Amino acid sequence: MAQRVNLSEKNRDYAVFTPALSSFYSTYVSKQRKDPNYVPPERVPAGFENGVEGLNFLNPDEGYFTYDHVLYSAGHAELNMDKAPEKEGMIHDRDPNVTMLGDSGGFQISKGVWQGNWLSPEGTDKATDKTRATVLNWLENTATYSMVLDIPTNGLDVLDDNGKPRCGLNSYEEFRDATIENNKFFFNHRQNKTKFLNVVQGSTYEQADDWFDNVSMQFVNETSGWAFGGLQKSKMDHSLRRLLYMKEIGILQEAEWMHFLGTGRLDQGVMYTSIQRAIRKHVNPDITISMDCASPFIATANGQVYVDNTFDSKRMGYNMIKMADSKEPYGKDAPWPWDDSPVGARLTWKDINWYDPGDLNKIGKEGKTSWDSFAYALMMGHNIYKHIDSVQMANRLMARPFDVGNWVPSQFLEFNDIVDDLFAKDYGKSRDAIDAEIHKHDKLIAKLSRSKSLEKATTFGSLFSAVDEAPLNTDIDASEEEDEVR
Repeated sequence: MAQRVNLSEKNRDYAVFTPALSSFYSTYVSKQRKDPNYVPPERVPAGFENGVEGLNFLNPDEGYFTYDHVLYSAGHAELNMDKAPEKEGMIHDRDPNVTMLGDSGGFQISKGVWQGNWLSPEGTDKATDKTRATVLNWLENTATYSMVLDIPTNGLDVLDDNGKPRCGLNSYEEFRDATIENNKFFFNHRQNKTKFLNVVQGSTYEQADDWFDNVSMQFVNETSGWAFGGLQKSKMDHSLRRLLYMKEIGILQEAEWMHFLGTGRLDQGVMYTSIQRAIRKHVNPDITISMDCASPFIATANGQVYVDNTFDSKRMGYNMIKMADSKEPYGKDAPWPWDDSPVGARLTWKDINWYDPGDLNKIGKEGKTSWDSFAYALMMGHNIYKHIDSVQMANRLMARPFDVGNWVPSQFLEFNDIVDDLFAKDYGKSRDAIDAEIHKHDKLIAKLSRSKSLEKATTFGSLFSAVDEAPLNTDIDASEEEDEVR
């Protein structure tokens, strides 16, 4: 029998990667709990001694691998709390030791899916207040830590047929002011069941500073930590600039949690670990830094599986390939090749390439693909494990930064040294002094941000390296990939 793996125990003092859980994946786990035949018994892999529940990595007793952190978004959730516990039992009936971050779903506002008069103060638009209340109630009854209902400013680029933002907000100032109204509503009606994270947005330096000063600081006493979106999460110089200023004015010392939205690369994981260690050493011994992305799920939606990692002097990253999609029955009983995850080790080729020639799919037709929808859930389980394990492996390499130049690019070793010095210094509460100190390391930080220069840097690069492109071949909603926008 394949082994079970507890990834929580392997996380040590690293920054925490929280997979941004897909509702498609949680549905398979949750519905099988209610209806044992939701996945027909003959479809469950023979190697799954705990059945479909073994895919539930939040279950420490039955999961084939287990992990105690996850992020789930209100934007994809069942928000009716009379229905949610049954429909999404993986989330609502999780082990009490699991820390769940709740994303408020502001991206849905930003791209125009959740419509409302978002600039309206409480009491002036019943429909908008109802949406605010519904999201708040879901967060309070679901998450350990929750994002406030911020509206990412990238929505200015999501346009309707008339060339206007779909969300109905037409300037940075309107995104900012609408977020203020959402925050006021949340804190007027909070139930104190969840702890809120103060989200900082902004697409330029000026916007980010304005947002911090006029939105975040207005609600700093209502929140237990922070979440960085926009510029703060995409440019390392500004991440450091913001954190150092927070240290100087005494609010980083009080933060329980610090989250980077929509980030999940291995290099980001080791940099956040370096920052966490420096902050714990010099500022706040109790803070936790985390990051999230939906890459394991989006990769699967595009027919890709994680296969291995690259660790050398130029790159650290995870690699994916296009998964074979063939109905040819020969050799299907052989073990699935990617057995380096507890899910993959329990699979055969047949478990993924389920359909044989002539087989009918769930709508009674013979399709072109050999994959049924459950095959995607199985590959997702493998990909989730591989992503978490890869982040942890990168951090294990960085834990002893001596004679590891063949496996770790030098810039991350250098960053590990300078970040400790940055947080040890006193800047007299001066943003100019902080900027001057960071400026000494411009070349290094630009390289870490994957930019030729800090002046031209706007966003980080791709989330992962794909060895081969794969066509979208599933009814899974790939729009769940919000990482770059958040």
